[in-house]
Amino acid sequence: MQAVNVAETGFEIGWDFARFGRVLDPAISEHSVLDGYRAGREHFRVPQHLPDRFVSKWLQLRLNAFRRRRILDCEVTPAYLKRIDCAVCPITLTAMTHSALAESDWSVDRINNDGAYAPGNLMVMCVKANRAKGARGYHEVIQLVSKSGDGLLLGLSKREWARLACVMVGAANLTGPSPTLLPLLTRIPEDSRVPLYFVFQQMLLLSARLATERNRVMKALCRLHPSSERSLVLRCAVERLAVTLRDAAYPYDALSDEGVQRPMRNWFTTMPAGSIPGLLRVCSQYGAERCENAPPVAWALETSGRF
Repeated sequence: MQAVNVAETGFEIGWDFARFGRVLDPAISEHSVLDGYRAGREHFRVPQHLPDRFVSKWLQLRLNAFRRRRILDCEVTPAYLKRIDCAVCPITLTAMTHSALAESDWSVDRINNDGAYAPGNLMVMCVKANRAKGARGYHEVIQLVSKSGDGLLLGLSKREWARLACVMVGAANLTGPSPTLLPLLTRIPEDSRVPLYFVFQQMLLLSARLATERNRVMKALCRLHPSSERSLVLRCAVERLAVTLRDAAYPYDALSDEGVQRPMRNWFTTMPAGSIPGLLRVCSQYGAERCENAPPVAWALETSGRF
């Protein structure tokens, strides 16, 4: 269990609320937070800075995490929240608002609810998607995806639940290949942990629109696979992806086409293990950063993210 000086951490949170001129919720009962807030109000007669929405969210995350006895990693800063921010919710595909007290408002949530507030385990989504996700884990979400029928299910459509499953699978620390060989149905959140097959799909999607770009990528991929036949079939699949993209309302919907998916899975699953570093180098030009065999230690999964 990660050691945390509870009194000192609470005091710092209260102090920073006062430093940025934020008002504490009257329901706050944690003495260390209140002590820090009172001391800060005495010290900062006038707020030192006007907080932007990233600072405000950072303050609220710290307070919420502290009250739940959850770890908030020191690398989660306003600058980090700005880095992972996005304009459109990757789950509902709605343009997100800010401080509108609406379901479209942006929110920051842990991807794996059993982990800490740490880099790689946070993503931005709208309030509607956040509320629907709640405390559900990946296995609960994928069960909702498999239910029959159309229409809303616990606040989201089946397609929206499927998108949520896509962003959660990499953080779920699963064993076995089946869940990680599914179509990528939405944008990979910045800095999140996802299966290599998802990174592979996103790379092909982003390079498919321009003929020069997809040809360059395909030349690099052909060098990684011993079967020229499988690479040729993959090239045809990428050409089909480029055509499908023209009419797709959301680009990632084009990856649902089984005529695209089957050759992709076939090429990927028959690629030699020794070619994985080469594939990562190609994918790195489209956002892939590193390859990890297990979730980061900072997630503190062994203590459910608690201090």
